[in-house]
Amino acid sequence: MLLWFFVWGPQAKEVRAEKKRLEAEERALREAERAKLLSERDELLQSIRGASPDFIINARLEFEREYRSKGGEGMFGQEMSPLTCFGYRVGKTKGRPEAERRAILEYAVAADYDRTLQFLPESYRNEWGEPLSLQRFNRIYQHLNNTADLRDGRRNYEVAVSHWRTDALWFRTQQLPRVEKYRVV
Repeated sequence: MLLWFFVWGPQAKEVRAEKKRLEAEERALREAERAKLLSERDELLQSIRGASPDFIINARLEFEREYRSKGGEGMFGQEMSPLTCFGYRVGKTKGRPEAERRAILEYAVAADYDRTLQFLPESYRNEWGEPLSLQRFNRIYQHLNNTADLRDGRRNYEVAVSHWRTDALWFRTQQLPRVEKYRVV
């Protein structure tokens, strides 16, 4: 009993104190890493949003005008997406060049839909998730693939389907690592 009181008791107390100190250090390191990632993510979002090409801004304004002129009716469905709002088009007739489509995809995954697409119903915007979120990534990626699947095998859609599939592959390859990096934030 005396051995416990004078030797083992204080040792156990020191071990508990050391364990608490190490846990606090580890927590502080995780929080610092999280803060660094959050700051890095915010800078990335600002750089993507701030460097958005004029064709994206103009397409969004044109889409909003058309949307409002129709009273917002009949605009939803497979054809309607934030990509459409930002001017994403495929195909040989009215399709955009690959570089422009990819700029739109990069912008769409980073855009603040509550600011840029505030004319759309909130419930619809919420379905697309937050900027750089896995939900946003998945919605865009699935939209590209679903649209290609719907048109696959149809006459005169070969180029469009090829564009959707190529863009979906590029999007997954380029944007998924970025989304996963900031997933913990």
